[in-house]
Amino acid sequence: MKSLVLILVAVLFSACADQKSEDTKYVTAPDTFDPATLLVKGPADSGLTGQLLYMPVYSNIPYHIVGMSEFDMSAFVAVHNTDLLNPIKITKALYFDTHGKPVFDFLIEGVVDLEPLATRDFYVPYEDKSGTGANFLIEWISAERVSEPLVESITISLKPNQSVAFLSKGRVIRESR
Repeated sequence: MKSLVLILVAVLFSACADQKSEDTKYVTAPDTFDPATLLVKGPADSGLTGQLLYMPVYSNIPYHIVGMSEFDMSAFVAVHNTDLLNPIKITKALYFDTHGKPVFDFLIEGVVDLEPLATRDFYVPYEDKSGTGANFLIEWISAERVSEPLVESITISLKPNQSVAFLSKGRVIRESR
């Protein structure tokens, strides 16, 4: 089975390589980005000044083969500042277990400033045993109205013949405009 997957991947990569033109040139991006160069000028909505989000992650999930066992997983939560001009501040990144008990404060060193179009991620290691109901509370604020950040998690386990992944989006609990 592994060899079939490897052959399929090799064929796909070679097909993509054949479609590239020899004339394709990669241009280095400038050191700075000017949003004024964009053709679409208006904001997507009226903007927000903060949110509190609930973000599910799955530290381990139960499965039944012979008896009951748990499938351990690692997780990443990513906070993407989608605003083109203004920074946001991540003020809370609290991690809870399946029973709602706090496990870890990812901002123990203080607030994180997230520049326009920047991303900050928080990692839950494979060894964590917080359960199927593990979750984050993520809070962000901004001095200006900004476009809504994208907050997602990916929970993953890459074991031979047993790979599993989940993608989740944060759910807004509170919001300020």
